[in-house]
Amino acid sequence: MEFTEPGTIDDLVEDATAAGYRATSRLVHDWVSKGLLGKPQRRRTGPNGSEKALHSANQRFLFIALLRERVSTPRLSDLASVPLSLWLYGGDEWVSTDQALRAFQTWVGDPRRTKAWARKVAAWVMSDVDDPRLGTRPSRRELLDALAEALYTGYFDRDLIVAKARPLFETADALLPLANPEDPDQPPRTPEALAFHLEMIIAGGQAISAGELEPWELDAIRELENDSEGATPTPEQFASAPTNLFRGIGVWVIMRRFKQPPNRPDGP
Repeated sequence: MEFTEPGTIDDLVEDATAAGYRATSRLVHDWVSKGLLGKPQRRRTGPNGSEKALHSANQRFLFIALLRERVSTPRLSDLASVPLSLWLYGGDEWVSTDQALRAFQTWVGDPRRTKAWARKVAAWVMSDVDDPRLGTRPSRRELLDALAEALYTGYFDRDLIVAKARPLFETADALLPLANPEDPDQPPRTPEALAFHLEMIIAGGQAISAGELEPWELDAIRELENDSEGATPTPEQFASAPTNLFRGIGVWVIMRRFKQPPNRPDGP
């Protein structure tokens, strides 16, 4: 479906029906609050009272795209990746930074969630070194436990993580080809790098969940992440956009602990 004009909430519901989906005004309001949709533009009160606010043509398109995606991906946290990718590659004409901030909070959810979730993310963090040739089975299990505990509690102890990771990095001959099979000259990761990866995840999740990022900061992170110079993103790039942005947020939050970030565009 193509849209050239903005529409009211009633228009969005009718758009959904015309596309073969079921939607209600309550769903639209809920998705606006979660950042899946942007806030509509209010209109002046006319002689016959207030007129319903308008959603842009691009947001009408986004609504249908979200409904289509919801068929196979019903979780709101997963659906939030759609506006985030559009914000990164499409710009403010598609998704405002204010909407992107709300969408990120939906995408992250509770940064600590459950112990099962923490263990799953911990396994991903140590996936590069989860190999029988590295360390011992007990040392790998201890590292996984330490990572999962940090993710679940939100408490980061760098020295502990480095100490738990170090036994896996002592067999350099085995570690080197695991670092990057396509680039054997690339130095292997270090215990400190693994610890930083974990700290980045925790810091980014906490900052987003607590609403600590300002719009100008997110705009700056987008500028750092989007170096495509107008090129059309590949499906893989589009799908990985939220994860890449999240990594950038984590690094930004960590760095501003040690030095003041640049002043906002309109002054300090």
